Amino acid sequence: MDPTQTAPAEGYREEPQADELARKWNKRIAHARTHWEKFHKRVRHNRRTVTGFDWNADPASKDFYKLRANLIHGTITAILPNIYARNPEISAQPLYKADNLKLLCQTLETVTNRHLDKADLKGRAKMTVRSALTSSFGVVKVMYQRDIRRDPIIQSRINDTQDNILEIERLLADIEDPNQRGDLEAKRAELDQLMGALNEQVEITAAEGLVIDRVLTENLLIDPSVCEFWDYRDADWLCQIIPMKKSQAEATYKIKLDKAKAYQDTQQTGKRDGRIASGSTSLDEDRQIAILEIWDKTTQRVYTMAEGCDYWLREPYSPPKAGERWYPFFLLPFQIVDGQFVGPSLVDLTERLQDEHNEARDGFNKHRELCKPGWVASADINEKSIKRYADSELGEITLIDTEGKPLQQVIQPRQHPPIDPAVYDTAAVRYDWEQVTGMQDAARSTVVNPKTATEASIMQQALSGRVSEFRDQVEDWLQEIAQYGAQVLLMELTPAQVERIMGPTETQVVDVGGMQMQVPVKHYDWPELSREQVFDMIEMKIRAGTTGAPDKAEQQENWGKVLPVIQSLVGSILQARATGQDAEPFINLLRETLKRFDERLDVEQFIPKAPAMPPGMPAAMPAPMPAAA
Repeated sequence: MDPTQTAPAEGYREEPQADELARKWNKRIAHARTHWEKFHKRVRHNRRTVTGFDWNADPASKDFYKLRANLIHGTITAILPNIYARNPEISAQPLYKADNLKLLCQTLETVTNRHLDKADLKGRAKMTVRSALTSSFGVVKVMYQRDIRRDPIIQSRINDTQDNILEIERLLADIEDPNQRGDLEAKRAELDQLMGALNEQVEITAAEGLVIDRVLTENLLIDPSVCEFWDYRDADWLCQIIPMKKSQAEATYKIKLDKAKAYQDTQQTGKRDGRIASGSTSLDEDRQIAILEIWDKTTQRVYTMAEGCDYWLREPYSPPKAGERWYPFFLLPFQIVDGQFVGPSLVDLTERLQDEHNEARDGFNKHRELCKPGWVASADINEKSIKRYADSELGEITLIDTEGKPLQQVIQPRQHPPIDPAVYDTAAVRYDWEQVTGMQDAARSTVVNPKTATEASIMQQALSGRVSEFRDQVEDWLQEIAQYGAQVLLMELTPAQVERIMGPTETQVVDVGGMQMQVPVKHYDWPELSREQVFDMIEMKIRAGTTGAPDKAEQQENWGKVLPVIQSLVGSILQARATGQDAEPFINLLRETLKRFDERLDVEQFIPKAPAMPPGMPAAMPAPMPAAA
């Protein structure tokens, strides 16, 4: 070891030798940063445009919020409920129609929905939709948490004592580090408090399950050779940039990272941007560095390194139980452009229109400020007469010495420049806005239940255009996440874990040959499957339109229309069985009716079961046919 270097703290390993492959990846990452630099600058500009704050102005001044009318933010707020207002209705469908997989599908559907709900799918998805509208595309990362030591890069971890254990290890290392002895007592006190909370077992001991991370658009580097957007699934590599406190990274990977570069988010342009966590701080222990997690599809390996260090923080590994698509990153675009990876965001499409609208409104208000009432008086009139005229009260007779001139020539109301409404009209801007966003005035307003046929028609046309296309992309994106999550859960969960969700096995008394027997009844099915079987057996589906804001009135109206039809068909089935006739045509008709009305409904729940016949009792004979005349 170099004698000028200090020995590593106890519990920390020696700095590894430089790795040639790590150096190669450092060059690739630097090239990718340069390639995406302009796009990432545009992303940060778009965020500032939507926010509207001027962080260089006095917060108490009117200039702090620089937009008179933030139309872009208003449009995003109006679009979001139509795109994602609730978690989607996810269902599992078997791909093998010949096999009886109904119970397995019900189990997988319940388990997947429970895990996605616990992972806060709604919150992460809504933020990703906002990101797509603002930054061209949004990104989430779906992982399965087993142990923080095995999965240190998961950011939105399940809250449990594993976080506290990592913090304890970090504090112990700092206490043992000679360079950190200055604030030894403060660190010991902090450690004592943390140990006390851990001993009280405030949190659960260990937790595992699906975890959904929100990844900022500029924190995912994509292989620059990718041409079109959807080709990212087949990219040679993807790299996630994870800002992490230096002390936290050292405690996680058990190595001193003094050579790691400070995390310089390219967002730092020399001006304040309003972010609370800017990526730089004066406290050395809280200094952030950039951890690079590189997913290399070519070698099927995952590499972890700190930017500025030519060695791996952990041994390269292959994901133990990845989904069929391998990459855990799911990208949601706003618009797709042929032959281009980056498409325009809503901010890109409307920024100039918003500027034009605000310029017209600002000009109108400046013009209006010029129209202040006042009087114009002749220079010959004395100041005493002017003051008497200006201070006159209601009903008072004011005497003015006009020196023989008509009063209209001595004093009169001041004229102001006339306002031409056509100069400040924003109707053209509104028309362009509707053409670009696909949302008309009735759809952008607060009208939830249209009062007229015209409003209903306008809303339907607006929502069936560009907004509906984006909603369809969101539902396809959610379906990919559900499919990936279901595949991972099938490989990760044990029957005992599934039983905690579905309920324990119960016993049921059945009559077998006149004897009462207790038979165990499972409420779930969770088979032991290989990867190939997992990918080929089940397909997750999302019912179209289920992510938008619910309309209870419409649902109740539709149910009221179909309920009499269902009741009539159920009655026909019962009557046919009672008379010994074939009820299959009525059952098929009921199946087709429910399929056309709502694919989510399970037709078996509506078909009445045939009555159980006592042992030895012959089945009912069909009614005799009438004799021919």
